[in-house]
Amino acid sequence: MKVVVLSALGNAVAQRCISSLLETTTAVDFDLYLVREKRFREQTLNQALLLTGTDEDVLFVGDDIEFTPGWYEALMANYDQADILGMSMLYPGTTKVQDCGYDLVQIDELISLEAKDRGLSKGQIEPFAIRSCDALCGCFMLVKANVFAYVSSFSEEGQNRWGEFVFISQARQHRATVSVIDHFLYHYGKSTKSNPDKLLSSTSYHIERSIWQDILHRYIDPARYRIRMYSVLEENFLARLQDSTLRILFYGIGTVTEFILNKVQPKEDYIAFCSGLPEERGLDFRGQKILSIDEVAFSEFDWVLITPLYIGEKLYHEVVLPCLPQGFKGIISIVAIETTGEERVYFCRDISPFKGAITGIHQNHERLR
Repeated sequence: MKVVVLSALGNAVAQRCISSLLETTTAVDFDLYLVREKRFREQTLNQALLLTGTDEDVLFVGDDIEFTPGWYEALMANYDQADILGMSMLYPGTTKVQDCGYDLVQIDELISLEAKDRGLSKGQIEPFAIRSCDALCGCFMLVKANVFAYVSSFSEEGQNRWGEFVFISQARQHRATVSVIDHFLYHYGKSTKSNPDKLLSSTSYHIERSIWQDILHRYIDPARYRIRMYSVLEENFLARLQDSTLRILFYGIGTVTEFILNKVQPKEDYIAFCSGLPEERGLDFRGQKILSIDEVAFSEFDWVLITPLYIGEKLYHEVVLPCLPQGFKGIISIVAIETTGEERVYFCRDISPFKGAITGIHQNHERLR
């Protein structure tokens, strides 16, 4: 096996990754390559293949991965189960799940990739050994040599964001199998997404969605979706959003915000949008300019909805709360997500210190059967 560490964040970060690799695989024989990030991740991956060749298995590892004891044994125990193998991920230094692989889902005709079990504690999920999935965290991906006979390089159509997914989709068209193992590594999630060099950094969701739609059109056959998921928003929540007297600020320009606004049409003069991502500042969204979080006049709003998937409470404490003026009278809520079986439910949850401020909006919701 050949191991490629994709280095985007400098020597210190790469050294942490490589040290954890060596410390957890003392008796394993492999060739190790360090490849510096090119202008796009896909170019980096193709440069790695020029160095390693495609006659052996290649393990691609982002430098933002920290290996944990037993990973190699888990990989070898499940080696024969798939052609492309990945590992489950935890947020660094925690037991909080980042993903157990990714699944294609369709929610009210919107197709997206969902991180399996994101936000749960490691102890809350049932051990699964290995499971089939539609995509993997690209920062740990073992590609067996037989796959390269069908797909010999990484298409740049991924545009620094979806390259590994496009590769996997092309391989699956040739009947390659993809699975994730339930051994957990730590993933810092900064290899390309947060690189200070914007040439090496992924673009925001606002820009990525157009890229994603093109990739769906090119590579995804709707008949092959593994799961179809439905959405529910509580009626009282929707009714309150439709209230023409409420001044509402949406924090987060993503799938949840789009989904909500496809369900209701608040009075345009009474809504605004903001983002914590510098690259989204000033972009147009539904006829309005996206504000930066640090330029929002919170006192002008009655209700702030924090919508980024799974991490609303974290964003509230780390980003929104420090920006609130003293004596702020409005209501802060997060839109939470719950997935069970083949259904996905959105609901609004008030968070401290405003819990209970919105009458009739709570966690009791009717699931769509």
